[in-house]
Amino acid sequence: MDRRSFLKTTSAAAAAATTATAATAEILEKTTPNPAPAVAKGVKELRFSMPWSDGVTGFADQARRLAQRVEAMSEGRYRFTFAHGVANGLSAVQRGEADLYHGSEHDHLHAHRALAFFAGLPGDRGIAPQHLLSWILVGGGQTLWDDLAGDFSVKAMVAGHTGANAHFLATRRVHTMSELAGEKVSMMGLARDVVHGIGLDPVTVGATDVADALSRCEILAAEWGGAIVSHSLGLTAAAPYAVGTSVNRHGAALSLGIRRSLWDGFSDADQAIFTAAAAAELQLALAEEETHRKLLYPGAAADKTWPLAPDLERAISCVSDAVVAHAAASDAQAQRINASYMAFRRIALGYDVRGAGPATV
Repeated sequence: MDRRSFLKTTSAAAAAATTATAATAEILEKTTPNPAPAVAKGVKELRFSMPWSDGVTGFADQARRLAQRVEAMSEGRYRFTFAHGVANGLSAVQRGEADLYHGSEHDHLHAHRALAFFAGLPGDRGIAPQHLLSWILVGGGQTLWDDLAGDFSVKAMVAGHTGANAHFLATRRVHTMSELAGEKVSMMGLARDVVHGIGLDPVTVGATDVADALSRCEILAAEWGGAIVSHSLGLTAAAPYAVGTSVNRHGAALSLGIRRSLWDGFSDADQAIFTAAAAAELQLALAEEETHRKLLYPGAAADKTWPLAPDLERAISCVSDAVVAHAAASDAQAQRINASYMAFRRIALGYDVRGAGPATV
């Protein structure tokens, strides 16, 4: 579905409640590609990579809106050329093939497992998007992220989100845990290790291919984030059954990664522009998802939900604890990140020891 038609159609259906989406559509109209004029003197052209195609409503929109803000706030001193389908933005920046990337740190765990803390942890170890941002901005998380990303010559910051609720969707109803053995699922980040631990087989399927894989019964289920992206990718049509729980329960944060030498060469004012643009996109992405969540995905009927959901949720929680503990023990950096994250969620946010939710917030 064309993203502008999608956003405008759902905006009309949600009436006055979709102010955020109307603003989104306006921004997207402004970012429609036009023939590029000759580069003006003093204009800096930056290569911006992302793992999804331009047609992926939600993800690609967040990257384009972010770029539009930077261009506007810098009065056109920065312009962007987009490279779509770059599976590993971090590696592209490291190799000098891109100046920036937009994507999830879930895609970069081969570089360091602790990057998962900045995208969102699975099971009960995860926390709500605004709580994750609180840890990063005021709880010491950004300093730890700077240290870790600096090892890969990157400056990274939160710059978007899939939404506060993840949708784990399946092609058929499953009644017992034993039925899961060997079934293939599409999953992101440490959640891949979690589903493997409960007997499923995690596979890598690109965003634009996952609906076809579900329709062909090549995979049983998929979890790709919130309502907007699940709907736009066709998952709700290809996989009409709700699992009843999810693995990345609080969705996934998206990052803006900038080549460190480029970032260090920015003036203080330009660093502030990129930081403000990223922060604005995060808030708009969350507001947009919240506005559309119940409209696009009001909830599955009882006969369309897995009856084993309570057992599966308990299994996910237990295995997630072990998976996160293993990632946290990777090295001294991972240990410091884990100690900071767990202390903040317990002391500042009031999450209980198991992490099932905030006792007081």
